Amino acid sequence: MLRLIGSTARTRVWVIRMSVDLQPLPVAVEPSDEESGLGFLLRCSHANGIALQFLANHAGVRSLRWMVPRDIDTLAYLAGVSPNWLGQRVKTRRQVNGRRQYSYLGWEWGSIASLRVKQPQVCPECLAEYAICRAEWDVAMISACPVHRALLIDRCPHCGMRLTWSRPAIDVCCCGRYLRRSGREHHLSRDEMSWCQTLSARLKGKHLARAVEPPTIQLPEWIFHVSPDGASRLVHALGALSKPGQCLSSAKVVEIPSPSELAEVVERGLARGRMLQEQSIEFRRSIRVLIYEPGLQRLARQGVVFEDQQAAVQLMKFLDCESLDLVERERRRGGRPTKGQLELFQDAGA
Repeated sequence: MLRLIGSTARTRVWVIRMSVDLQPLPVAVEPSDEESGLGFLLRCSHANGIALQFLANHAGVRSLRWMVPRDIDTLAYLAGVSPNWLGQRVKTRRQVNGRRQYSYLGWEWGSIASLRVKQPQVCPECLAEYAICRAEWDVAMISACPVHRALLIDRCPHCGMRLTWSRPAIDVCCCGRYLRRSGREHHLSRDEMSWCQTLSARLKGKHLARAVEPPTIQLPEWIFHVSPDGASRLVHALGALSKPGQCLSSAKVVEIPSPSELAEVVERGLARGRMLQEQSIEFRRSIRVLIYEPGLQRLARQGVVFEDQQAAVQLMKFLDCESLDLVERERRRGGRPTKGQLELFQDAGA
């Protein structure tokens, strides 16, 4: 049982009352800095012969999808790790200026579609070789494993059901069979691998593209001037539409595509991002029908950092989007002028 005894803007102190029914798990599991919080907790549960949901119920955790400080403190105590370590690796959410904002891996995320909350994905080779679920797999726009250069899977190759965190072990599906890759291989483009390498590096705190080893293709420069959430949402807005005039419903936008579908979105988005160096007005008008403009509008209004908002506004300006005036009026009411990053979408030599 937990009791809040003090709270400040920076810290919360929780006291765990030891009791007969709340003690650390008998079998301790060594954590890895590369793994997700839920992946670690699933390993702990499996090592102790219990289901992850049983562990959550025992700890009084209402939801494993979104945790509050009490949940993190209790589960960290039971698993024998630091609450700070676990808190960085599970998803949390809060209200910011009347809107929901999400936290994961030390980064802020402005859209629930940026994270995989209910439908995990895995690399079977990583599960077999390292026996952990990598933390970056829970970021929606990562569709491939940079280590094994293979597409991630979000369905069991045997029963075809979507993977869940209620499975018996990290490498076993709810159907009871081991997660192994099927014979059908998806060919990964150089764009996909460069994107996944770069985003994975950013999530680990490597802020420069040059820290990625080695980039297989040149990515658009603006990717390195925004947050991982901003980069993900910009690439999605550029690549979500497969053809001119395609309509995406709100439900479709927040629905997490399969890794192969997402890989196609990334490939289109990066290709169109490089094409933005073209300066002609005719080109801008022709490519505008291929851009998911509502995604840019939401990022301009609700980006988690000012640089993300700026990048979306300047891209809309560059494409001469009709909704730009409305977005800029709303932003001016917030007291921040729009200026700055237009050159990121233009040819540096122009």
